[in-house]
Amino acid sequence: MKQTIIKKMTHVVVGSSLLLGATVYADVVCIDGATPIPVSGKITNNGQPNSGEAGTVSTLGVVAMKMGQKPGPVNRMKCGIIGVNIDPITDPNPYDFNIPVGFTHTLSCDDNIEIYGMVAHSQLTLDTVGEIAVAGFCNGTDPSAGIFGSFVEHSSPTLDNTGRGIFTGVTEGEITIEGDINCLGSIDMSFAGEICPAPAP
Repeated sequence: MKQTIIKKMTHVVVGSSLLLGATVYADVVCIDGATPIPVSGKITNNGQPNSGEAGTVSTLGVVAMKMGQKPGPVNRMKCGIIGVNIDPITDPNPYDFNIPVGFTHTLSCDDNIEIYGMVAHSQLTLDTVGEIAVAGFCNGTDPSAGIFGSFVEHSSPTLDNTGRGIFTGVTEGEITIEGDINCLGSIDMSFAGEICPAPAP
């Protein structure tokens, strides 16, 4: 089972989804002139092989996130995160040491926001693209045994907004993710960036 997971991840995981340096993300300019809100945090997750379409892998994990910065309000949230890769790689070159990846990430958070007299848990969906830099093979020589390496990804809120709670109406922003994947399919990431608040009604 472990070998199957690792082999699939050789080609298509890493994206959910990191050792982020400060201010590596570009300044976000909101179309409506709103002030972008800083976001940062860590993601801890694992690759999950899918039993459906060949060449697809998902990731499942947890997020510790901070929104805002002092002297303004700062919200700290814990979220679940699932990532599903897009454009499955059906016949990759196993010796390609720079593998492009793309994921759709969905976060569901533990906060409680009252809207219309009901409680909402904040949710945000991100489109994520990046590249994994393969550092080596898990058994030393055979790429089919799995890989380990690092990656950088860029995420932005989906244009067909799926936000709930504090993310309702959010369709702009950019988040940079940096991370590492090991031979057990464990993925550790750090992220920083900015998102635009929902446009005023």
